[in-house]
Amino acid sequence: MRTAYFLMLPGIHMLDLAGPLQILATVAELGIGKLAVRCVGPHSSVQAFQGIELGRVGPLPARLLPGDLVLAIGSKMTDTLTRSPAWRDTADWLRGVAACARERPTIAAVCTGAYLLGDAGLLDGRLCTTHYAHVGRLRARHPGASVVDNRIFVSDGNIWTSAGVASGIDMALQLVADVFGDEAAIRVARENVVPFRRFGSDPELDSKFRSRSHGNALVHAVQDAISTDLAASVSDPSFAGTFATSVRHLSRVFARETGLTPKQYQLALRMDKARRLLEASSLPIDEIAGQCGFASVQAFRSCWNKAQPMTPGEFRHAHRD
Repeated sequence: MRTAYFLMLPGIHMLDLAGPLQILATVAELGIGKLAVRCVGPHSSVQAFQGIELGRVGPLPARLLPGDLVLAIGSKMTDTLTRSPAWRDTADWLRGVAACARERPTIAAVCTGAYLLGDAGLLDGRLCTTHYAHVGRLRARHPGASVVDNRIFVSDGNIWTSAGVASGIDMALQLVADVFGDEAAIRVARENVVPFRRFGSDPELDSKFRSRSHGNALVHAVQDAISTDLAASVSDPSFAGTFATSVRHLSRVFARETGLTPKQYQLALRMDKARRLLEASSLPIDEIAGQCGFASVQAFRSCWNKAQPMTPGEFRHAHRD
């Protein structure tokens, strides 16, 4: 990811813009990656629906480079807006850069920005979502799209859409995780004091995300250490001593904030990694066990059999089909 372009049209919603803009700008702020953020649109300034005038809006770029990201920010939907030259010109631009880019750019929409993607022809044959109040209208306007509800965000290939308002933050965090890694996304979320979330039938979060919604700095530091070294002896007094605390106190605080003991959290991370390796690699089971921090294949199989109805081999076969 090189540059994130935020498409701004009249009537833009402030949180639709500010949430993902803050998340993606934090990537460079924390030194995670050289990601530039640019606000662009058909006008050099726009008035937000909340009454604030936003200036210094750059022009739409002539082309996109590999690694660029485009986010269509939601606006107050009116017939005046969707029939305006600014709307048509921006939809035409989106259609053109999506077709001409050397590599498929990642194109995302926050809230009603999905309408702009639809009018650019980018939602046909795709799974997508939008604000719950606009799901029916988006389906009617773009019958070729598969519009789903009760989802914070949906990704289908290079096209991402989110449910609206604060959900743009969740989508931006997942984009960061996909490009820069899970630990980077956790750092960005912590810096901005936002949790990872899911609603309804959304896929279950990895354990490293599920237990990160607290604000305890000590527990976050312990979670960082466990994530970095899955083989760490978390029940050993020397591990707790690294954080200037006792095993008993650490376990009590950790359980209060996450609902898990440090050992349970570590095992959950080990199992998450094992599932990913079985799905995405051809590594032998003993090597997977070692990479996941287990002392032996037997220890891995014992833990696996308690959590999974299929053997590791059956699981790998089922998720390769």
